[in-house]
Amino acid sequence: MEASQGLLMMSETDAPFEFYYHEKPKEEEFTGEIMVEWDGKPSGTRVQELALEDFLNRMINPHAEADQAAKEAAPRFKHLLQKLNELLQNPKAYKISDVNMPVYLIGKTPAGDYAGLKTLVVET
Repeated sequence: MEASQGLLMMSETDAPFEFYYHEKPKEEEFTGEIMVEWDGKPSGTRVQELALEDFLNRMINPHAEADQAAKEAAPRFKHLLQKLNELLQNPKAYKISDVNMPVYLIGKTPAGDYAGLKTLVVET
């Protein structure tokens, strides 16, 4: 949480990051479908699974025309990526398809539960 403090996920809206935690699933293997269920969406809702590096790439490497705030936030997003990789096993981004897409940046904790961050991306 400390690494995400004050950071906003930039899309068509700027959304904060919130801590997310869920006990390990009863199923042996964690899947995107389980993430959809945990988010309360109906079975069959599309979920996109991405490497954290791919999801955060444009935050870490803003384009040359990006505003100053985006350029200043880039090192903080890089630090956030490092922290998530350091603290969690196999962390990934799960974008649950919708216009207002909840995105979970989560991985497995040493105890076998799942934790990370939740944010929102708006794409129309």
